[in-house]
Amino acid sequence: MSAAVLSRAFGRSLACLRVLPGLSVRRVSGRQRRGSRKWRFFKWTLGTVAVATGAYYGWKYIKKLTKPTFTGEKKKVVILGSGWAALSVISHLEPGQFEVTVVSPRNYFLFTPLLPSVTVGTVESRSIVEPIRKLMRKYHGSEGARFLEAECVDIEPEEKKIRCKDKSGIVGDVSDFKLDYDILVVAVGATTNTFRTPGVKEHCHFLKEISDAHKVRDVLIDLVETATIPGQLESERKRLLHFVVVGGGPTGVEFAAEVRDFIREDVSKIYPGILDDVMVTLVQSQDHVLNTYDQTISQYAEERFKMDNVHLVTNSRVTDVTSNDLCILDKATKTSRRVPYGLCVWSTGVAPLPVARTLMERLPEQTKGRAIATDKYLRVRGTEGVFALGDCSTIEHDLMIKRAEELFQMADTNRDGTLSLDEFVVLMETAKKKYPQVQVELTKAENNCKKIFDEMDTSGDQRLDFEEFKQSLKQLDRKLKSLPATAQVASQQGEYLARLLNKTNGEVIAGTTEALEQRKIAPFKYRHMGSFAYVGDNKAVLQLPLLGTLSGWWTMWLWRAAYASECASTRTKILVLWDWTKSWIFGRDSSRI
Repeated sequence: MSAAVLSRAFGRSLACLRVLPGLSVRRVSGRQRRGSRKWRFFKWTLGTVAVATGAYYGWKYIKKLTKPTFTGEKKKVVILGSGWAALSVISHLEPGQFEVTVVSPRNYFLFTPLLPSVTVGTVESRSIVEPIRKLMRKYHGSEGARFLEAECVDIEPEEKKIRCKDKSGIVGDVSDFKLDYDILVVAVGATTNTFRTPGVKEHCHFLKEISDAHKVRDVLIDLVETATIPGQLESERKRLLHFVVVGGGPTGVEFAAEVRDFIREDVSKIYPGILDDVMVTLVQSQDHVLNTYDQTISQYAEERFKMDNVHLVTNSRVTDVTSNDLCILDKATKTSRRVPYGLCVWSTGVAPLPVARTLMERLPEQTKGRAIATDKYLRVRGTEGVFALGDCSTIEHDLMIKRAEELFQMADTNRDGTLSLDEFVVLMETAKKKYPQVQVELTKAENNCKKIFDEMDTSGDQRLDFEEFKQSLKQLDRKLKSLPATAQVASQQGEYLARLLNKTNGEVIAGTTEALEQRKIAPFKYRHMGSFAYVGDNKAVLQLPLLGTLSGWWTMWLWRAAYASECASTRTKILVLWDWTKSWIFGRDSSRI
């Protein structure tokens, strides 16, 4: 029977039903059908979310029940700091496996990437901090770890002790104490590098702590209020309203962008006639801002600043600062000029804190001077049982030039005193597992072993003698670069160290690098997940390893989504999102509190 015949028969059956008393067939309109579909979709979505949430928390509960119990004497792990690296270690250490103590003069975790937003009121300060005790309880329970609000003032690696001091506003009868450790994690961060420039500490502001953001916000509003006093000379108004940022890194660029937005979107509305006298200047010692990012990002940021009247002074450095002006030296022409200012924010790299500097001076193996040198397993060179990570440390990789003769003999399999292309390829493939400089060079899309070989073969005879080989190793060693002082690096180092301690129960503290390599313990390897920078006017730039460079207004939403997702707790996530919404609807608060 065909479909047409069945359709007609079904229609006649419906017609017969309509004439029967008490029976009727309800016709459903298109709007009702669409509403029914929406309701079904809502129910399915709600049900899926409920099932997924239940499965997630059920998995967490089962994981908690099946966690191994650790017996015997636990190693004492002391963590110095409460920043990104320290929190990452705390969150990834296996609960109950170690006796964990956290020592820090700051009893909260600070989401540092949003500090520039706090200076102008886009985000409130309480929205980007989370009590470290609450986070420790989240990851280790109420008794799994302890926190001490104090500052470590000295490390005694020979005795495996640290000396701490309570430097808070209220001090009791006991303020100095010592702690024993089996494993010490130094994650104290760093301070701003002033390069010993005269007047910087006395007259400039920094952006490392929440108190710094409070000071900048107070001074910023005070300058605007002072500039509106009747009878103020035009030259003095322009000086008061000149905001200078020294340093073209992410912090400096984002602070300049936030100040520009604050002045244009909020200050100009409640302080009539002030916009024409405001100037924002960014001084950068390199040729471009955001010089550690891709060149496309630097160019986009500079173009946005020019459009937004942010004055860029590149290839220049500040040589001295007074209370009312500063001296800018042009590195190309060697000429200097004095520039009056009202507010100067200094953001030019990092320098070690006193406790880190004291540790480096105590250990002869510490030769870097600017940061604690570690091996590729994050172990501090010159001592045992001490790890350093985050801004206070730098990984000191092995240089190939120191083993030039050994590497050359290993590669020269036919013992003719030169290396062929095939011998060189075998050496590079073996060396890239141990030497990051080789890995970095070979992962570039335009490079391969033959191209590198041809560049090294200065004689053009398709063979490398020992002198050519040594020069090539020097060039490869120059490719080594220190990891940037970013939250991303610190967080990955903390996770790596915690998992390493969990896996080895802390036994990784002893043994040579070669012994750890034989045990097949993987060294730390940084995975760059991308770089963000806010450039003002609701626009951001993004660099991702796979997608390349992205920019525009929609990238700003990715920037905000990424920052909100990285907040330490659900509370801070909600507060940050609410602050963004509040400032968009009502504007930023310009009150001096």
